Amino acid sequence: MISRVAVIAAAVGVILLSLLVWAALHYHGKSVAQAGTIATLNQQKNEAEFITKSQALSVGIFNQIAGATLDVQKANVSASQNRQVIIKTVLKADTCAVQPVPAAAAGSLLEHYNSIRKGSSNADTGKPTGTVRTVPAT
Repeated sequence: MISRVAVIAAAVGVILLSLLVWAALHYHGKSVAQAGTIATLNQQKNEAEFITKSQALSVGIFNQIAGATLDVQKANVSASQNRQVIIKTVLKADTCAVQPVPAAAAGSLLEHYNSIRKGSSNADTGKPTGTVRTVPAT
């Protein structure tokens, strides 16, 4: 006959083995669930980094465009001011400059200017194009 000590030892061994198998399966399931969560979080982090980099690149491009636009505007203003100085200098010495411009000629030039302004490809289409008011002839 098997002694009672051997039966108790075998029962304790089976209980311990069952407990270890249960613990292994329990924590294995938790680790698999955590691995899935970690993979999902890593994917979301990578997507967020990609979006952030894309936005930073877009902002950089927009800043370059804005800088180039400002440079062109400054160059246009400078060129316009230079032309204005030349025209004023020439008109001061011209005897015809003190003569009034005929109303028909001024109106014709004004209509021509407004037609060019309306057809300009770089005009700001978000705002209405303002026309220049006519100056009454003296």
